[in-house]
Amino acid sequence: MKRLIAATLSLTLLATAAAPAMAAPYGAGGRDDHHSQKGHHDDRRDPPRRGHKLDRDHRGEQVRDYRHHGLRAPARGQEWRKVDGRYVLIAVATGIVADVVLAHR
Repeated sequence: MKRLIAATLSLTLLATAAAPAMAAPYGAGGRDDHHSQKGHHDDRRDPPRRGHKLDRDHRGEQVRDYRHHGLRAPARGQEWRKVDGRYVLIAVATGIVADVVLAHR
């Protein structure tokens, strides 16, 4: 009986010691891959969405001929940008996304 208890206890200790070592570390392809160690979230890997702020360094190129691309005229203070294969309508002053359309060209 003592051997059975000792063997069970040994296996339990081995399993709990090995479990953290088997977990994938940050940067090994997990969801937390785009978080830096300081806790900063890099939105550039996420697709732009309505209501979210688009960082100034990730606003892409301005689309001036919006009619040619089938886009509606931007309101005052807004402009169309091409970001990651999408046309994104943003507020110029804040970078808040007002609309997102997939780019066909």
